[in-house]
Amino acid sequence: MNIIEITWKEFGKMADELAKKIKGDFDGIYPIPRGGLPLGVALSHKLNLPLLEKPTKNSLIIDDISDEGNTLSKIKGKKIACLHSSLWTKTKPDWYVAVKKDKNDWIKYPWEVETPKTLTVN
Repeated sequence: MNIIEITWKEFGKMADELAKKIKGDFDGIYPIPRGGLPLGVALSHKLNLPLLEKPTKNSLIIDDISDEGNTLSKIKGKKIACLHSSLWTKTKPDWYVAVKKDKNDWIKYPWEVETPKTLTVN
């Protein structure tokens, strides 16, 4: 497995780039717990939108990555923004900054303390 580490500085640049891409009139941001929370807070400040405790009819859904797309596939009829999207995801976000091209890559965001124990690192 190839671990791609994202630093806080890289995260900040990616969040800025993502904020510039997002278009629409939203009543707030709903970040998917856990991975979406840091990005949700950053975009809340950048877009001047409140963080929401639950999704509303007109909320922007935020997550760190749409990898397989299982979590985001449960979200219907809402706009989605992520830092990364994969080539094989079943839920392509409306806005994203980078593409994960290899299933053997693990993107480690700066808020992640360690690689999940369910993964084997070679």
